[in-house]
Amino acid sequence: MKSRYHQSIDQLFFTVTIILIGIGFVIQYSASSSLAAAKFNDPGYYMRGHFIRIIAGFVVGLIFINLDYNILKKLAFWFVILSVIMLILTLILNRSGNSSTARWMQLGPFRFQPSELAKFSVILYLASFYDRHQEEIVDFKKGFLPPAFVMSIIVILVVIEPDFSTGAVIAALGIVIMIIAGTKLVYLSPFAGLFVMFSVITVIRSPYKLKRIISAFGGGSDIQGAGYQINQSLITLGNGGFWGRGLAGSVEKNLFLPEPHTDFVFSVAGEEFGFIGAILLLILFLGLFIRGIQISFRSPTVFGNLLGIGLSISMFSYVLANVGVVTGLLPVTGLPLPFLSYGGSTMLYNFACIGILLNISKTMIEKEKPSRLVTIHG
Repeated sequence: MKSRYHQSIDQLFFTVTIILIGIGFVIQYSASSSLAAAKFNDPGYYMRGHFIRIIAGFVVGLIFINLDYNILKKLAFWFVILSVIMLILTLILNRSGNSSTARWMQLGPFRFQPSELAKFSVILYLASFYDRHQEEIVDFKKGFLPPAFVMSIIVILVVIEPDFSTGAVIAALGIVIMIIAGTKLVYLSPFAGLFVMFSVITVIRSPYKLKRIISAFGGGSDIQGAGYQINQSLITLGNGGFWGRGLAGSVEKNLFLPEPHTDFVFSVAGEEFGFIGAILLLILFLGLFIRGIQISFRSPTVFGNLLGIGLSISMFSYVLANVGVVTGLLPVTGLPLPFLSYGGSTMLYNFACIGILLNISKTMIEKEKPSRLVTIHG
């Protein structure tokens, strides 16, 4: 029998989300004000845009909180079809565009990244597929080939946009979900090997990506070239010391640090809040992730289990990737930090994830039911 607590949204999960949104709003204004003043003669330009995206995100989140998540199972295939169509249209419409704009689709005054919809569609499709084919999971033709084919098509389209970082995240997410669902590792090994080979070829054929990787793992010696962003990010973090320079006290955001409001917003947070503030911020993200996983595993359906796990991992993987970049542990990827970085598509995606997880939390069971999840098949 469900308790009153489990019949409502998870308060801890909701509270941590609101705190992160609030921190994101404050640090976004601080990080973007100098750049906005230089580009638009308006220090609040990016802050207002961020606020509008938060409002739009709240609307999306409220829709998913109140929409029974099981309805999404019936729409999973159509989400995939819509994603493929949009990715193909993006490729066609941006054939003459540069790599920085080719991943965007323009609809009137709005721009969005179809790759974010594609990421959501893959998670949704895999959760739906394995919920409907629980008895065929270990079957190669019926339980492996269909989801592997769908995921491969989407990943290839995303990578050739080009958006290699998001494509890699989608592939990794898909593999993790397939493993958790119970797919045999012997099926996944060749698939993972092909993806690695495809990734290597893609990187080698792109001198810009190759320089970034060499710079990241080569000690950042090219500080005036490919290593400039990482070097400035490390300087920014170092300036914060243990306690930080105080809110709005960042020096590097004043046109020294590239993309302070998007890719490197965590660096600004580290400079202003210091080491202790950066750690507390990461603890909030970790708490959100752990609680999301707990909610997911206590869903009464396999669909809820896998959907929640996939969405939780997708958000936290961006945290790990973004922080890994700004600290020099990973090559520059362009993956934003959830709720802090400026950007509409990602903001709407994250709010959708939160809304669905809060919806799943309404159906949490008191005790975990026996499950086939996390059953590793050799």
